[in-house]
Amino acid sequence: MKSVLKALVLLPLRLADAYSLAVSRLWPSAGFAWTDLAYGITRDSRATVRHSRADGSLEMTFYTPNAVCRYRTDTFSTKEPETLEWIDRFGNEGAFYDIGANVGLYSVYYAKSHGGAVYAFEPSVLNLGLLAKNISINDLSDRVVIVSNPLTSENQVAPFHLSMLDEGGSMSTFGAETGHDGAALQTQLAYATTGMALDFMVGQGIIPQPPTMIKIDVDGIEHMILRGAEKVLALPGLQTVLIEVNEDVPSLATEIEDLLRSAGLTLVERRHSDMFDGGAFENTFNQIWVRD
Repeated sequence: MKSVLKALVLLPLRLADAYSLAVSRLWPSAGFAWTDLAYGITRDSRATVRHSRADGSLEMTFYTPNAVCRYRTDTFSTKEPETLEWIDRFGNEGAFYDIGANVGLYSVYYAKSHGGAVYAFEPSVLNLGLLAKNISINDLSDRVVIVSNPLTSENQVAPFHLSMLDEGGSMSTFGAETGHDGAALQTQLAYATTGMALDFMVGQGIIPQPPTMIKIDVDGIEHMILRGAEKVLALPGLQTVLIEVNEDVPSLATEIEDLLRSAGLTLVERRHSDMFDGGAFENTFNQIWVRD
């Protein structure tokens, strides 16, 4: 029944699409104008997110050109409440590193609710445009720095693999061919690019401010990023790390634990939203580590 209703709802759109194709064949310029109009409407779609905090409601605006981005805004307060609570607990005047920033939801939230600089690490060419637009529309261009190079264990040129072609998509990897679950990634797009170790970027002053908080959500290469960040992780000014870990991949989880403990950090919490119970991400948690 649902499929029939969906087909009926979408029928006018399918007819309009068929009409545009017919017009394009007879009158190409009119067809281009039609598609440009439709694209412009989709490209400029946006949503206002209001998140309730202890000190009141915080309002943000994000571009939502597709269902993936709309899902991210619709679930802003419920998908990762532990991440928002972590930001509010530890946010201060230091620098926040958002590694795997995607389209910038948490970078924008931090910048609008706390002092200090934000470094948004996002290498996907499909997400970078939206990340920049979301920073701009929230008047945060002077607060958030975009870092577009992938982070990895050592400086190298390697393939960046994407398994989704949607803006706002995730499940990508650099310098590896496996995804968050340790299985081979179903690559839809790949391109070679330059990856760098975080220790190198901070040590050389490419990133001028060391972090007080680091969030890492990179779908399977967390251990590689940590290998290249041992000096940064050991900095006494780094108060806390929030890292997404798939505990169904024991070798990955163990290496992440060893690297963070070696840096003098202690695991104090591991959580995920109830929406992930019973699903494919049931054993994937946001782990919160703090300086002893």
